[in-house]
Amino acid sequence: MHREQPGAHGRWQSEEGFTLLELMMVILIIGILIAVLTPTFLGASSRAKDRAVQTNLSTALTAAKNAYLQNQSGDYSTVTNAALTQDAGALTFVGSSTNPTSTTTISVLQAPGGVASQVILSAYSKSGNCFYVLDDETAATLYAQLPAAGGCQAVGAPAQGAAAWKQGSW
Repeated sequence: MHREQPGAHGRWQSEEGFTLLELMMVILIIGILIAVLTPTFLGASSRAKDRAVQTNLSTALTAAKNAYLQNQSGDYSTVTNAALTQDAGALTFVGSSTNPTSTTTISVLQAPGGVASQVILSAYSKSGNCFYVLDDETAATLYAQLPAAGGCQAVGAPAQGAAAWKQGSW
C-alpha cells in the first residue's frame, strides 16, 4: 500500500494542530482582553491604597475624639501626639507642618486658627492623593481629598469653607 505525500492531496488523517490564522486570532483576543482589563485592575489598586489611608484617618479621628473627651479643658488645643499614639498605637502622629511619608503617618493640627474645638488630620496615599479630616466638636466632621502636589501636611489643608470639604465622607 502506497501513501501519498502530505500536502499533495490534503492532510493525513492523523495530522492535527492549529493553523497560523487560528493562533493569530487567539493572540488578538488575549491582547484585547489585556487592553480592556488593565485600567480596571490599576484603578482597583489605587482605590485600595486610598481606602487604607481613609481607614487610618478614621482610626486617628477616633483617637482624637477620645483624647478630646479625656482632656480636662474640653478642647483639642492640649491634645498631644503622644496621647493620640496611646489610643491608636499602630499609627504614627507627627506635627502639623511635617509631611506624612507613609500610609500610617498622620499629620495633626490642633486648634487651627485658634479654634480650640477643632482638629485637622491629614495623611498621604500611595496613589498620589492627600486626605484631610476636619473635626469640629461644635459643628460637623468634614472630609477633603486633593492631589499630593506639595505634600500632605495638616497645615496645608484646604481653607475652611473651601469647596474641597465635604460632609459625610471623601
